[in-house]
Amino acid sequence: MIIRENTRDSVSIITLAGTLDALSAPELQSFSENSALSPNVVLDLSAVDFLDSSGLRAIRGMALKKRDSGGDVILACMNDDVRKVFNDTQVARLFHIYDDLEAAVTYAETNKKSI
Repeated sequence: MIIRENTRDSVSIITLAGTLDALSAPELQSFSENSALSPNVVLDLSAVDFLDSSGLRAIRGMALKKRDSGGDVILACMNDDVRKVFNDTQVARLFHIYDDLEAAVTYAETNKKSI
């Protein structure tokens, strides 16, 4: 898995690429624990080609941690296979999900919470 980070309008945008499974999920967990991310984070999933339950847990864990500190994780640009995993497991209902990265960033920027 490849993890890239940039910041736009004081929102951290994390782009994930490749497979998010039992082998790579710890990498995402470590990244989210050790990076100085803004309160609201957008996960760009456009380049994720496979996601399993370990990947879901890593994303959910990241979101819970952000929410505990007054922020949130917003998901963007899922392909059909990744969206199916989120929908079939009903994890999708726990997130704000956008088809468009710009819409996700706009939501994150306008829904900042004070910490």
